[in-house]
Amino acid sequence: MLKLVASDVPNIEDFMKRYRMDHPAALHRLKVGVPATVEHSSEAGPETGKWIAETTQSFITFMDGLRLRMRAKDQLHPMLQELVTGYARFKGSKDWEGRSRMVSWLITLNGMKASEELTEEQSRQLIFDVEHAYAEFFRSLGGEKDSVS
Repeated sequence: MLKLVASDVPNIEDFMKRYRMDHPAALHRLKVGVPATVEHSSEAGPETGKWIAETTQSFITFMDGLRLRMRAKDQLHPMLQELVTGYARFKGSKDWEGRSRMVSWLITLNGMKASEELTEEQSRQLIFDVEHAYAEFFRSLGGEKDSVS
């Protein structure tokens, strides 16, 4: 969307100021890039095992991409968005430190152009954060019977 109006509106914040829009929740939603129902989901159901497998797959795929030196937004964003979506399905995940880090990285990627790349320093930090979130995810699943819903 921003590409179409880049000459008139350099970023979302400027657009909101220009038109006197005071909607911080909407701004946050645009920066995160996933619906609130996905970000805050924790529905119970028989598909929990499937969710665990899908989220594990998303973690592994994303970590492999980073280790293969994928750095561009258009390479990383779809994988990270899928990971955050899967992560959000689990009860209590909104309180997990790893999830907030993943959302923060999603916001960072959403602020980049498709061709922009993470620096080597950013990439190393992202790998560290994803590995931490992955370990936390499994500790949470194994440590508490009710950690998934």
